[in-house]
Amino acid sequence: MLRILRELHKKGLISMGSIKELKILFMSALANHQLINDYFSVKFLLSYGTFFGRFLTGLILIENSWKSKLKSSIQRESKFNLNSHDGWIRFIFFNVFALISVVVITMACKRVSQNVMNVIMNCYLLQSKIRYNSYEYKEIRALWTFIFENQLTFTAAGFFDVHPSILLSISASSVTYFLVLIQFE
Repeated sequence: MLRILRELHKKGLISMGSIKELKILFMSALANHQLINDYFSVKFLLSYGTFFGRFLTGLILIENSWKSKLKSSIQRESKFNLNSHDGWIRFIFFNVFALISVVVITMACKRVSQNVMNVIMNCYLLQSKIRYNSYEYKEIRALWTFIFENQLTFTAAGFFDVHPSILLSISASSVTYFLVLIQFE
């Protein structure tokens, strides 16, 4: 759809067939978007929840390894304590896999949203090259308005929209819960 808009913008050729084709393409993209949200929104939520749980568990394991290291240094044991390093290994190993899954999902959703914004921008640029009172202008304006009002945003089971900033907020809330857990011990 974006390719068609760019070609029309470069050539300056507008036909009702191309505008109708754009509408059909966006309607199919909107239907596919609804299917993805219906089928995978719970998967998105579980992926983010898994990342949250693993991140918090890793922080707790690290905190426990520090406690055991402190305990062993107080008792002046000279032997190597495998459990103190086990927390770091688990934290890094499990969170890398959880993070890869979550980042791929987030970036794919962000890319779709960016492409929709590019389509809106190209519709606007294309609209600026057409006479104001023409039928094509009104059709592109209607298409632009329809796409703008029905932007493709992915949600995690309706709880929150999938954006890259959600990764930082999940990490920040994990650290906050971790600090609360430490203070209650």
